[in-house]
Amino acid sequence: MYEYIKGKVIAIESNKVIIENNFIGYGIFTSNNSLSKIVPNIEIVIYTYLHVKEDIFQLYGFIDKEELTLFKMLISISGVGPKAALSVLSTLSTKELAVAIATNDDVSIAKAKGVGKKTSQRIILELKDKFKNIEADSDSSLSTKDDNNKLFEEAKMALMVLGYKAKDAKNIIEKVYNEKDTLEDIIRKTLQSIN
Repeated sequence: MYEYIKGKVIAIESNKVIIENNFIGYGIFTSNNSLSKIVPNIEIVIYTYLHVKEDIFQLYGFIDKEELTLFKMLISISGVGPKAALSVLSTLSTKELAVAIATNDDVSIAKAKGVGKKTSQRIILELKDKFKNIEADSDSSLSTKDDNNKLFEEAKMALMVLGYKAKDAKNIIEKVYNEKDTLEDIIRKTLQSIN
């Protein structure tokens, strides 16, 4: 319903920001990562998601579209509601979450308040499956000898978690890929090359 809201930051609270737009104050729940980028009394654009459940109408919003995309993916998982998704995104940046999913690091995800080991394992399993499905639907010409390399594939999956298409992720990684690097090295180099 609301794609984004552009307005002046009126107040910042522990887990939400108040944005004024056309004399209406919107209370938008957000992550610590987004809150750290928000400054009072300036105009910002925040990408939003309206959560509706029975008698609950709550706005969630993020400074980055990638964070909103991951939020939507997280809440699509059975047993992961908006509060748990927000907790994950407050504990890990989008890049850290992408690495955790790609490396099966359920311990890092379980550090989020209200997220246990079983839930963190389910997050990894379901998000990895989603990206495998995306990859299966993408161009079949992507299969090269590098696609058989586990580190290459995991780095590609990490970029896909951040919203890149399989083909684009593959092309970006090929520019920095070195067989001697660890997965974290490959992802770090890839993200540096993008920035």
